[in-house]
Order: sequence, then C-alpha cells, then structure tokens
Amino acid sequence: MTTEHARFWEIISGMTAAMVTTHDGTVIRARPMAAFIDEDARTIRFVTDNDSHKIDELCRDNNLCLSFADEKKMLYASVSGTGHVSHDRDLIKKLWGPYCDVFFSGGAENADVAVITIDPSQAEYWDNDKGAVSMAVEMTKAYFSDHGPNLGDNAKLSM
Repeated sequence: MTTEHARFWEIISGMTAAMVTTHDGTVIRARPMAAFIDEDARTIRFVTDNDSHKIDELCRDNNLCLSFADEKKMLYASVSGTGHVSHDRDLIKKLWGPYCDVFFSGGAENADVAVITIDPSQAEYWDNDKGAVSMAVEMTKAYFSDHGPNLGDNAKLSM
C-alpha cells in the first residue's frame, strides 16, 4: 500500500458519517449515513433499512459515490465504487452497536436491515494540516498574488 493509500484510509477512519450518493433513474440522490470503516479489509459498509430506496437504487445501478468531510480538521475524501447489498446476519451482528440500536428496532437478531458494502474503485482526498489562522493567511497571500492558495495535499488514487 502506498503512503497516499494509507493516508486516505487514515483520513476516512476518523470520520463517522458519509454522504452516500446513488442514482435514482436520472436523479442523483445523496443522504448522510453512519460509516463502518474497516481499514484492514479495505471496506466501507453501511447498515440501512431493508426497505429503503437505497436498496432499490443499488439494485438498478450499483455505482455510487461517498463523500466524507471534517471541516474542523479541513480533511475531505471522496470514494467512487460499486455497492453490494447483503442480508448476512453474522455481518449485521458484527456491525451492530449503539448507533444501530437508535435507528433500528429488533436488535441485531431481528432488525429488518441490510448491509451495503462498497468496493472502492477510486478515491481522492484533500489533507490540510494548516489551522484556521494559517489558512486565512494563505488565502490573503493568494488574493494579493498571481498564485492560488496552498490548501494542502491532494491525491487521486486507484483502489
């Protein structure tokens, strides 16, 4: 794994939610979901209601995009790939936790849920180690020069 790949997984592992974007015919839809990120397995999963529109949309077109953002740390990531739906109870039990208890009734044994697993094909991240004051200085310098601001590292990755 490259340094950039490792940094990508490190960035998203610190984020608890992602905007999951799917295709609904000609409409592109995004919604926030709690991400279950397994850096070792290189997977991103979501638990969802079994009767949600996301399931129907993925059955028709399994291409999707995930967007992650941590504005306080100025970290951003995007993942494109394919989504696959599973009803595997062992997997549901593995992912189940307090978040799932809040959103789904019946517990890991009986909840009417499915797991969406993302197989990433490409990713991109924006990594900024500057604080807000440094960013303000960077933007001011850019305003008065012919050069754009240095917003940190950006990498596009094939997964």
